[in-house]
Amino acid sequence: MKRTVIIALGFVALSAVSEACARQFAAEVVSYEPGTGFATEWNTGVGFTNKDAIIGAPARVTPGEWGGPITPFSPPYLPEQILSVGQGGEVTLKFAEPIRDERLNPFGLDFIVFGSAGFTITNGDFSGDGITDGTLFGQADGKTRVSVSVDGDTWFTLNPEQAPMLDTYCPTDGSGDFGLPINPALGMADFVGGGLGRFAELYAGSGGGTGYDIAWAVDVDHNPVMLGQVQFLRLEVLSGKAEIDAVSDVRPQTKNLNWHFEDFMADPLANGWTVHGDESLFKWDAESDTMEVTWDSEKPNSYFYRPLGLTLTEDDAFAFTFDIVLDQVKAGHLDGQPYTFEVALGLLNIESARANEFNRGSGTDSPNLLEWDYFPDTGFGATISPTIASATSQFAAGFTFPAAMTVRETYSVRMEFDPDERALKTFMLQNGKAWKEIETVTFNDGFDGFAVDAFSISSYTAKGSDSSLLATGWVDNLAVVVARSQSKIVSARLTDRQWAARSFGFDAVGSVLERSADLREWHPVGNGVYEEGFYLRLIDRNPPIGDVFYRLVR
Repeated sequence: MKRTVIIALGFVALSAVSEACARQFAAEVVSYEPGTGFATEWNTGVGFTNKDAIIGAPARVTPGEWGGPITPFSPPYLPEQILSVGQGGEVTLKFAEPIRDERLNPFGLDFIVFGSAGFTITNGDFSGDGITDGTLFGQADGKTRVSVSVDGDTWFTLNPEQAPMLDTYCPTDGSGDFGLPINPALGMADFVGGGLGRFAELYAGSGGGTGYDIAWAVDVDHNPVMLGQVQFLRLEVLSGKAEIDAVSDVRPQTKNLNWHFEDFMADPLANGWTVHGDESLFKWDAESDTMEVTWDSEKPNSYFYRPLGLTLTEDDAFAFTFDIVLDQVKAGHLDGQPYTFEVALGLLNIESARANEFNRGSGTDSPNLLEWDYFPDTGFGATISPTIASATSQFAAGFTFPAAMTVRETYSVRMEFDPDERALKTFMLQNGKAWKEIETVTFNDGFDGFAVDAFSISSYTAKGSDSSLLATGWVDNLAVVVARSQSKIVSARLTDRQWAARSFGFDAVGSVLERSADLREWHPVGNGVYEEGFYLRLIDRNPPIGDVFYRLVR
């Protein structure tokens, strides 16, 4: 059964591609007014007024004797490829699904308008080695306006001081990704003297077009409006004319974690984990399937870590969890070092942490951290201290007093970072029951960003300071989730005619377990998702006979 689930998850990811692509582009022309002065064919006088031309994806190839691949030098130009809007005209579009105001989109842009502009070739070479001076031909030659709507009735204009004009930079590249915008900071000067090779560098895989951010929406009084998402777009030409090929929904930049869950059922050193520093501090227990750890402040900085496969910053939403048991705790036990030091687990930047000058004990030389810290009592009370350290070692931390952890008790920790609130929230369970209310850590606009790329069980040195620590215990059941990555279903099993599994996610609200017999039709499993501790528990109490496939949908 577990093998079947894994196959299902892989297949679903592939089968969903074509469907997702279809939803990426405008699905319906709600209204179209061509206006005056719209483009016409030079030889027939037929207007470029076929409204269906704007539906679906931008053209990648121009058909016919004089056609060929669409490039920034060779834009689409046929009536069936582009729709022209003249002065006083407009086209209103509806998408099959709403376009989200998504902060994780590249450059924060939410949709792209593709036109029919092209770069002018100035060296006379039209065979493929053309060079441009950065000027355009076929671009919009007047003023335009872009508006958005949630319901098609109430409209908000994108601030003209922020929204670029339709059909300007950057011309379409039919070989590129139509869901990936170009850096909006690029302009004419960047393309001077460039050809197709230079375009490829600047486009960085994009298919071109002009990008827009829903967050630019304003009301009639020019006040910003937070819409969250829209489903309707209106493109207006106030003067001159503009040609439009298509409109695309920008996709968030997603990259999956290298790992999602670690239960230490197998040797972690054979499963992506690495030791830096003193190897004797970390020992895998094959009998209990746990990671035995010693936190010894007399030893050099030592990390048992696993790279995430991506870098997380203050713009990401993410969370992690782990179980920890402490068997022995001695703080301030060394002569001349009477003060407490931390038991630490969390996220760090490997390059920063392995640097010779990294010193957690100084409080000023340990950049790029986001971690859970426990400081045992040395006379001032034990404390749980969630901590964020910026790339320049600015610190934001919370201190929950009193918070003494009982030895040989199991504590479960969940930490989640909310980029909108700039807040690190921590929750803890003791033997599965709610424990202390842990203080939330926040930071202001003056706080420099952070960049973390690995989960680490960290034993920091305190040599040269007035602090000391010796603690032993074990760690188990690590999990990580990132908003821009796909979560995974783990621990799937079939027991007593019930299918059960779990996943680590943000919450059960909005999460639906779906079932399929053929990987085509999917049906929700009633009451199939609920929270159990810090995990999402997945269950199908009455699975059908035969092979069944499951997926978790948010």
